[in-house]
Amino acid sequence: MATMADKELLDLNAELALVLADYWHEIDTNGGRNASDYYMPDAEFHGPFASYHGVKKIQQFYDWRRERGARLSIHSFTNFRAHFTGDDTAETTCFMFLYAADGEKVLPTHPPITMSLLTDRYVRRDGRWLCTFRRFEHWFEGDTPVTNPDLDEE
Repeated sequence: MATMADKELLDLNAELALVLADYWHEIDTNGGRNASDYYMPDAEFHGPFASYHGVKKIQQFYDWRRERGARLSIHSFTNFRAHFTGDDTAETTCFMFLYAADGEKVLPTHPPITMSLLTDRYVRRDGRWLCTFRRFEHWFEGDTPVTNPDLDEE
């Protein structure tokens, strides 16, 4: 029989997995136009090639990415795990598989361009979970480059 703590942890996992699914759906289907809705103002976003501090910088990245032209992406995650770090704080991990290429659908299929350990930290404000920290740690990389202003400008 599940204890109250077990049920709370299951509920937390379900809530935060849905937040993450909604976020990546926003990125993949709307180009991240509303990405800032998912972050606290002072959030951090860290990838292997660049870091963005503050929700304005994070949103600028997605705006820049859309302005580059057509790009298809699918951010798919698995092995999602969440745990409370306080009454209204939590940390999650999962493995992220990024399928992406420049262009419009339908594009040829290929393996994911990255497979990464994704670590997020969240805080609950007014009943909503908002991201305060996101870090991608690439474990595998393919031949298709990720989009990054610093890489594209070289």
